[in-house]
Amino acid sequence: MSQRVRLYFATSLDGFIADRDGSVDWLEAHDPEQYGYPEFFAEIGALVMGRRTYEFVRTMGDEWPYRGRRTYVLSSRPLTGLPDGVIPTPRGMSAAIASARAATSRDVWVVGGAITMQAALDEGHVDLIETFIMPVLLGRGLPVIADLSHRAELSFQGIETFPDGVVKLAYEVKRPPDGGAT
Repeated sequence: MSQRVRLYFATSLDGFIADRDGSVDWLEAHDPEQYGYPEFFAEIGALVMGRRTYEFVRTMGDEWPYRGRRTYVLSSRPLTGLPDGVIPTPRGMSAAIASARAATSRDVWVVGGAITMQAALDEGHVDLIETFIMPVLLGRGLPVIADLSHRAELSFQGIETFPDGVVKLAYEVKRPPDGGAT
């Protein structure tokens, strides 16, 4: 299997990845391990994330959860106190994806947030989207994708359901014949 760039995220049924205050506490009742996160993470060799996501992850505890994986953080501002393997990347999404791909033979995970995932889609880097639809309606919040510059055509890859009402959907991003963004 060849190296892929993946989006892997949870969303409310009404399409939000965070509530109106930016919180994801509505996910706390769900243990990622029961949805296959360890198996997914074993396939990941490098990550790309936005600065705000990086700063959010840093508030979640002292230990860096992506230890052992090179992580490229999109930021035009300097970052301090970086964990081992975290590399600030001020040159944009394409440079970050290229660096992540060069750092590993395994898959690359674009962690987010929404602006980062949208940029990866807009620039034609994403190969696979895996989303977990959580059984909650938030009403308002941060949408997964707010404003793509073009339509992305997807090919259904599968569905998985869980006893607690969570549904996982997987889609491959179709490439146009010229190989560019759709």
